[in-house]
Amino acid sequence: MRSHDQFNTTTYSLNDRYRGVHKGRNVLFVNAADLAALGLADGSYADVHSVAPDRVDRVLRRLRIISYPRP
Repeated sequence: MRSHDQFNTTTYSLNDRYRGVHKGRNVLFVNAADLAALGLADGSYADVHSVAPDRVDRVLRRLRIISYPRP
């Protein structure tokens, strides 16, 4: 998802005023209903692990969870 202050793959700022994200770009947007179902809270942190045929565990650590209206 392209964010404010981003051109192609270069990010020029840690803020995304379009979505109200400040002081960081390592975020995970999650629908509020999904947050509740998963028992997670807006503003908490999570590690995201891949599931791949080669079984290599690829991890993005400490993504800030942000409740965001998305399907």
